[in-house]
Amino acid sequence: MAEALNARVNVRIPQRVKDDLAAVSRRRNLEESELARSLLDEALRREKHPGIVFRSTPAGREAAIEGRRLYVWQVIETLRSSDGDTAQAADFLGLRPEHVHAALDYYAEYGPEIDMLIALNQQDADRARHLWERQQQALGR
Repeated sequence: MAEALNARVNVRIPQRVKDDLAAVSRRRNLEESELARSLLDEALRREKHPGIVFRSTPAGREAAIEGRRLYVWQVIETLRSSDGDTAQAADFLGLRPEHVHAALDYYAEYGPEIDMLIALNQQDADRARHLWERQQQALGR
């Protein structure tokens, strides 16, 4: 979701930070200003939501549970399947309840982003299921 870029921050940084920004932006194939905005946004989100980190995925950077291999969208999807029972969702995912609460707090603020990731995952799962069904038909099963 693209947001309007209608505010400006002017900040001086050490040359080594500028060099690192340039190197990472080249590696990620992004403009330096776009990477700087993204990193600042992620840092502020992590500050507001302890226990949430960001990881690179084929779909881009995604909010995840710190120290776990689970993304916020997966926790929310499981929580919905558990009828909002945080203890049940935590048990199913092998998480502590506070991890589920961290994901829920993040979702409360950034729900549309998470809903989009859930929808994209469902589309991928549907495509995979349809492919498998066609393969089974081709095999006469």
